[in-house]
Amino acid sequence: MRTQEDGAVGWRYTDPECRNKLVSKLLYPFKSGGFQQLRMDDVAKQMDISKATLYKYFSSKEEIVGIVVDLFIRRIIDLYKDYLGDSELPYPVRFQKSFPQTLLIANYGSEPFMNDLRDSLPELYEQVDAAIGARNESLKEFYEAGMEAKAFHRQNATLIVMQDELMCKQLVNPVVLMKNNLTLQNAICDYYRMRKLQLLTPEAHGSLDDSELQGKLEMLVKKIMFGMA
Repeated sequence: MRTQEDGAVGWRYTDPECRNKLVSKLLYPFKSGGFQQLRMDDVAKQMDISKATLYKYFSSKEEIVGIVVDLFIRRIIDLYKDYLGDSELPYPVRFQKSFPQTLLIANYGSEPFMNDLRDSLPELYEQVDAAIGARNESLKEFYEAGMEAKAFHRQNATLIVMQDELMCKQLVNPVVLMKNNLTLQNAICDYYRMRKLQLLTPEAHGSLDDSELQGKLEMLVKKIMFGMA
């Protein structure tokens, strides 16, 4: 006979919040080595549950990867929609908010993860690629508007976006950091200061308060290095 307690437990297996919490534990291993070589036993171990319990939550690895992609798009890539078009925020502040987000996209959208998506689940790869492309287009429009408002120096907006994409991928690559005798935190902070000098006009630069950013960058470093939520 099915009890009320059994029903409550069964509901947990389909609850989006419970499933997302488990899947979020895979962001770090997926970005580090991709997912094609992971068996369901490996996935269960990363989630700290048994394989039998894993199959109560998810029917296949493909379903899990699909949820990872959804989280990556909604919780990381699409965050720009919350602030980039907000005209009540000064241009320098919106630039400040975009910087750590670009690093997170480079971190979780790693070469191993994206290569596995492209090779085994191309429809999901196209979703991620389209979301990043839409963000980049919005960034270009944002930079151009900031130049018109004289908050940013006049530059090629497309090259600004390309530079940040390429540099952030290098900054989150431990091999590159070791080869160049850099620490992650110092490299991120130095690049941020460089970007401010390159982009912001003297007036805009002087108006930007970075007092809260240090703590955010420290947490960002922990996310990149240790996969902290």
